[in-house]
Amino acid sequence: MTLPEPVETIEAPLKMEYTYVAGVGRSVYLHGMARKAFLARRCPRCRMVYFPAPEQCARCLAPLDEPFELPGTGEIDTFCVVNFPFPGQLYKPPYVVAHINLHGTGTRLMHRIMEIDPADVALGQEVEPVWVADDALEPSLASVRYFRPRDPALRVPLPEEDSADA
Repeated sequence: MTLPEPVETIEAPLKMEYTYVAGVGRSVYLHGMARKAFLARRCPRCRMVYFPAPEQCARCLAPLDEPFELPGTGEIDTFCVVNFPFPGQLYKPPYVVAHINLHGTGTRLMHRIMEIDPADVALGQEVEPVWVADDALEPSLASVRYFRPRDPALRVPLPEEDSADA
């Protein structure tokens, strides 16, 4: 008996309505994104810095201090080069997704790394945010289009298909 061809995808329409309540802590971060600002908060007891910040410290449960602005730069802590297409993919491979340790925090942020050849991405590499146009800013991490190397010598032009929607 021969097996049939494998089923690769199934379209199953699904509609789900939900309400996300950011709360006071996460609202600080979201409002900052709409202003091109990385707003963090520090625990007064254990000094842990959070971005995005909850309302209370996850380590010692103390209420966090007032928000302050971070530079938005950071270092790549770990990364993955996405080489294979998959259903629903937003970007054409290859592209890089990384965990970024933002300077001044104890937390990591996941985002795309662009304007660099994927083969040149490295652990510890310094990156900076590239923001959407001012009229496209919103209270969301989508206000950051992507991160790119801080070192201009490592930067390469975006591929044509990525420059409009990157």
